Amino acid sequence: MSSQDAEAAERHEARRKKHKKRMSKILTRAWGLPDAEPFQQTSHPSETEVRDLATVGENLDKGKYEHGRSGWEIFAKDMGLVYNRHIGRKGKHASAAKSNLDEVVGFFTKIDPILGDFVIKSKPGAAASDGTSKKSTTSKKRKNDAKDSSDASPKKKANGGSNGTMTLSQREKRAIEVLVDYLAERGGKREQGELFQCKVAERPGGRYDKIYISAENKRFKSMAEVARFLNLVKAPKATGGGKGPKKTNKETEKKKLKRELDKLTKSRAKAVKALDAHTNDTDADQLPTTDESLWDDGSNSSKTHKAGSIVPQSDIGAFPGIPTHCIPEMLLVWDFLSTFGRTLSLQPIELDDFAAALSFRPSEESMKSQSDEERPPLPPESFIPVYLSECHIAILRLLVKDPSSDFWWWSVLETPEMVEQEDEYLTPLDKKRKAAQAVVKIDMEALLSAEEDPAVTRKWLKVLEDVRGKKPENGGTIKSSVRSAISVTTNPLVKVYLKKAMRTWKPHSAGLVKRAVVWLVDKVREARPHLWGRNVSDSELVEQKKLVASEAALEMDNVVEDVNMDDGDVNLEGDSDEESDSDDDEGSDNEGEYADQADLTPASPGKPRVVKENDEITPVSTFVPPKPLPSIVDLLLPPGKPEMPTDLVHALTWPPVIGATAARIFQWYKRRRNEVDDSIREFRELRPMSIAERHRRELSAPLRILSECGDPLDNSPKHHVESAITHLCGGKGYLDLNAVQRLCILRLLIEAAYDTQHVQLSIEDNFKSRINAVKALDAEERRAKKAAREEVAALESAARERLATEARETFMVKKRQELIEDLDPEEYSAEFIQNLDDEDVIDIDDDVKAEYEALPTPESFNKVEVNAVVKMIQEETAFGVERLTVLTLAEIEKRDEDYLKSLQDEMDSIGEIDSRETSAKVDRLRQRITKFTDQMQSLPEDRSAAIEVLKEAMEDGTVRTLRAAIKEAELAELSGDDEVNGGVWALDLMRDASLELKKAEGRKRVTEAQKDLVAKRNKCFIRTEPLGRDRYQSSFVHFDHDESNRVWAERDLVLSNTAPSKEAVLLKSAQVASICAPDKCDDFVNRDDRDEPYGKSFLSFARQEYHHTGELATLARHHWSCYTTDRSLRVLVKNLDAKCPKENSLKEVLKETLETMALTVAESNVASMEDADATAAAQTAFNSSGDEDAFAGEKGRLSNDDADLLKDISSAIGRRVRLRQIPDPDRAPDVAEYTMATVTGWKMDDAPQSNGADYEAGGEKPAPAQARLPIWKLGLDNGGELHVSPGETIQGIVRAIKWSTNHPGYVELDAPFLSYRNSLGRFCGRAVEAPSSLTPQAFAKHLIKREQDFYTPLKNRTFENNWGGKAGARQVWVASLKESGHTFDAVRDGLLTLENAFFDLTGGFPSAEEKKEDEDEPSPPAPHRNGGGLSGKDLLYDDTSRFDIELESLVPGVQGLWNDQDTREIFHEIVRTTQTVSILALGLDLICRNAQAYIKRTESSAPTPTSTAQPAAYVGRRRAAMAGSYANFF
Repeated sequence: MSSQDAEAAERHEARRKKHKKRMSKILTRAWGLPDAEPFQQTSHPSETEVRDLATVGENLDKGKYEHGRSGWEIFAKDMGLVYNRHIGRKGKHASAAKSNLDEVVGFFTKIDPILGDFVIKSKPGAAASDGTSKKSTTSKKRKNDAKDSSDASPKKKANGGSNGTMTLSQREKRAIEVLVDYLAERGGKREQGELFQCKVAERPGGRYDKIYISAENKRFKSMAEVARFLNLVKAPKATGGGKGPKKTNKETEKKKLKRELDKLTKSRAKAVKALDAHTNDTDADQLPTTDESLWDDGSNSSKTHKAGSIVPQSDIGAFPGIPTHCIPEMLLVWDFLSTFGRTLSLQPIELDDFAAALSFRPSEESMKSQSDEERPPLPPESFIPVYLSECHIAILRLLVKDPSSDFWWWSVLETPEMVEQEDEYLTPLDKKRKAAQAVVKIDMEALLSAEEDPAVTRKWLKVLEDVRGKKPENGGTIKSSVRSAISVTTNPLVKVYLKKAMRTWKPHSAGLVKRAVVWLVDKVREARPHLWGRNVSDSELVEQKKLVASEAALEMDNVVEDVNMDDGDVNLEGDSDEESDSDDDEGSDNEGEYADQADLTPASPGKPRVVKENDEITPVSTFVPPKPLPSIVDLLLPPGKPEMPTDLVHALTWPPVIGATAARIFQWYKRRRNEVDDSIREFRELRPMSIAERHRRELSAPLRILSECGDPLDNSPKHHVESAITHLCGGKGYLDLNAVQRLCILRLLIEAAYDTQHVQLSIEDNFKSRINAVKALDAEERRAKKAAREEVAALESAARERLATEARETFMVKKRQELIEDLDPEEYSAEFIQNLDDEDVIDIDDDVKAEYEALPTPESFNKVEVNAVVKMIQEETAFGVERLTVLTLAEIEKRDEDYLKSLQDEMDSIGEIDSRETSAKVDRLRQRITKFTDQMQSLPEDRSAAIEVLKEAMEDGTVRTLRAAIKEAELAELSGDDEVNGGVWALDLMRDASLELKKAEGRKRVTEAQKDLVAKRNKCFIRTEPLGRDRYQSSFVHFDHDESNRVWAERDLVLSNTAPSKEAVLLKSAQVASICAPDKCDDFVNRDDRDEPYGKSFLSFARQEYHHTGELATLARHHWSCYTTDRSLRVLVKNLDAKCPKENSLKEVLKETLETMALTVAESNVASMEDADATAAAQTAFNSSGDEDAFAGEKGRLSNDDADLLKDISSAIGRRVRLRQIPDPDRAPDVAEYTMATVTGWKMDDAPQSNGADYEAGGEKPAPAQARLPIWKLGLDNGGELHVSPGETIQGIVRAIKWSTNHPGYVELDAPFLSYRNSLGRFCGRAVEAPSSLTPQAFAKHLIKREQDFYTPLKNRTFENNWGGKAGARQVWVASLKESGHTFDAVRDGLLTLENAFFDLTGGFPSAEEKKEDEDEPSPPAPHRNGGGLSGKDLLYDDTSRFDIELESLVPGVQGLWNDQDTREIFHEIVRTTQTVSILALGLDLICRNAQAYIKRTESSAPTPTSTAQPAAYVGRRRAAMAGSYANFF
């Protein structure tokens, strides 16, 4: 034991010396700070306090700063006193003291932030170097009348003396002493308390909080919790901590009973009201039904849905060039760009134009039309729509300037070693995942069963615990700890295990040894908790050992040992005392841990990984995916993330930069998916994933990141997103991408944009503004509801008054009749009694007065009677009359018959005609009878049609349709004047329609009143919410920036294995309905449990998130469609069932949408409401069939190519038409608008009609003169109708076919999206220059401008100017670019010429004589490992050497434009082989960056570097990243 104590004392002395050395370093640094002379030694020393650094040094030499935390705290306070003394006095050295204090605080903060606080807070006179106060302190005693309890934790006592100035370490030491005594009093052992640590934290107000930490790193807030954790017999029981119940008195009981009585009274009132409503509402049809009960209720709607059909048919099912399954992604991208337009500085665009821009591809004819004999055809990139350029640049600017991009910009350079060393990337879950894994095989059950003294076990575990805080490169200290543990332990299996672990030891790479040691310590601590003071029974201890042994046995299955490893003894001598003098020797637990784990990861990033045999069982050790091969664009980009403003985010460079950005985002999300996989398996307590399984999952990453757009390309193993990134990063053209690939790129960028701080801040601002807007809208809604309640109350009051009035009138009539019968007619005549007032009748007799007073009051009528009268009043108000008689159709027909019979009777009663007046009367009666009889012949048909219109209008529910239906019903004589009561009679259905009209008008008034508030709320956008859902969970959405008449529907597919028909668009098989990568069941349920009932039920329940059947293991496709026309939306509203609560709510919302559409159409439609009758008359003349001959005649006027498209079409009725309109022929004759419509009818007319619209026929042949021409009627998608000529119709049909099928060569060069200009951002320059911002001519201008910026500073640094001197090469270069800059070859040659000029101006490469003169100076080593054996071109195309290529002139000592000759050759090869202007622009930016670096290096005022900390060899940023030192490289 004496030798062990000596070793412990030796280690303690070594630590003390090391801490003293670090203190000396800090003191030396403070002594050498600028302006430190006043603080080095003062002329007024003091014996009681520290005033200068010399005194601190003397105390350090005397050993006054003891080893441990308390010594560091006192040292920090003394260092702070030196400077705070001058700052407090505000003397002449105060400013210098403040600056030096900041530096010193930084020194201490690197060690521990708490020490930095001690330096700042130390004040003169508050403390001395020995840590005690020189001032006397007094303390107030607290009154404590309560008796001490043995079951409670000790009370805090006021400290006297020097306790008020105790340091935190002294308080922690004192707390442990108190804990030891406390545990001993509770029946425990003093050794148990010594195993705990205490952390003391100071709170505001001078209070301190204590936290006790066990050896297992568990935290306790009090000593009582510690006692309960140790299972001590006398431990205090946990209590709620609240005070005992207060004694109640009579007053409190009365208040309580009163509250209970009030609650009961309110409950009774609610129950009475509910019972009354239930008793009066006997209509069972009004009860809401559940959604599930309507799924298969036998109705037409359920049968149609079950068959996979959609009613009504959608108006828009797809966009040309956009696959139907990509529509949700397209809507997401467009909605984001439109919603956050102000954040992006991007002007929104219509959805149709956005879809057209995505699928736009210029035809060869259109590109040739832009060229002539002198000008060759422009590159395809010159025809990129301006909107695509603007939106990509806007998103790229947002990402680059936002701090969130720092997380993923370096993702393509990440390695497992880098992630292990960078703690800022790690979440708490990641740090937990970094726990050591087994690397050495051992029989853990036998190891735990071996007999060993517990004190010895604790000792060698403490020795090995020090390894946890060591860095892997500190192999000497790790070896020393292992050697000490081997000498201490008496367990032979532990010795064998540690010796096996030391076989992999290396002097500067002991990561595997550290892993093995930490794993053993954790397992032994977990298996034997009694060693750390916990009271555990023998049975519990045996069970715990078995559990740990079984877990370790599972881990042993994944350990692969080298069978050829020597089993002999390991030399543990030598290098044991090797220790670094660096300040970072004692790193944290999370820094540089297990650096040797790279052996288990793919060793060749960028190449296809070869799966080894043991990869199927070897667990993964990192979530970082393999690095991709550096692309051409990566080589041209700068080392760091671009900072705004920069030429890299420019109209000339955005396509390749977008590709590189998307590659980084994609790599980052691959890593995030790996993290999710690991966290799910860890949460489910499943075995770690194997390396082979991780590789297979990374191959399907596109399907997991972008679901709808993740389908693989045809005949290609790559997916759309990967192929698009590879294409752009290879420097190829943007227009070569298809629409899905372009959508994938935008989708990736927007995914990262959602995480930016700018977007989050915009959402937060919108959220706050939306709250205020919603409050204002809620107030308006409450006002509307209050007005509605007041209206209902007024109606109810009027109904009660009417009932009371009718009761009084009935009573008075009855009493008058009784008086007439009872009184003497000679004394009181009937006329006298009828003329009596009501008061006179009441005062005749006391009995009459008593009966009158007993009449029911307005409040005495029940709800049934009141509701009946209220309904009557509402009906009369809807018709605007005082009396309304409701009749059925049969009653109306009988009324007509009675009226006709009355006319006949009146005519028969006249008898003989004996005068002229009688003859005239008879003639009038005959005319009335004849007219009425003729009307009776057509009335039944008109009334039936009117009734159908009324039913449809009630289903529609809009004001416009209801008014039209009621007007048609009036014309059909379904209502009229009632001569009996002076009111109006009407059909019951017409009564219902009038009531519905009243509701619609009220709803419209509320909508108009809230219109401004709703618009204000919608501007504060957060997310697009659905309008509602139907019974089948289909969502109906309207986008704020879309046309007002569009409603999008998202429907679930119906799974079926039968072959669907053309109409069954929802009927799909499970394979077709599935999209993206399937779920990995192993992450949720073990393979053994997957076939069990509980496993199947769990998976089925979890998969209902994808599809309601639970049969799909992947995300499910959805059917998206759009309704745009008034007719289709009305049919949709009609098919919604009001019995279903969801559909009823959706129905009300859609009615409001129809009202908005009606207002919009009424304002924009050419035909006004006054012309409604004329329009109706014109519609009756159109036929719905029979245009075959007219259509065939018009087809003969087409060209052969267009006629081939229509050869199988015999009629225009029902065909889709794409109309072309020029809104402003004078100012913008080249800008057209395209509208979709459907042919609904035709007729022959004398002259063509076009309703004044200027539609072009598109080059139709002139029609011969004829008397009559066919006219076709079109129903526009955006509402309204149009009558067009034959040429317009036939050309519109041809145009629609070409547009919808992406006909080769069909391009709408005058489409609105091609004339788009971004007035908010103008990232492509002025409006005139925006379309040509990516042309060679634009690059030529940019090339000349950049040359002018660098020519002067480079000229001033050279003695030989062959570029701008008398040779005139510069003027020739500028003239050639101005003359031929519109061609790609000219600007490419111009860039190479400029590079050669800058190369000469910067001195080129040093000659042999210059090298000989500089041979004493260290020259930069070659950046490639091949030693110059390969040429620059070979280096570029070699996958291995490409990781080492660095085109930036970052090598120390480079005196020219390039690092070496290979670098220049690589640049020339890239420029010569490229075919896009964007790569040329990136190359120009690279030349300018290198030229700027040369200018800075050659500045006369630039200080020469004196630091020797430069790297000894340059290996390139990417190779440096692979080595794990990328952060240090920059």
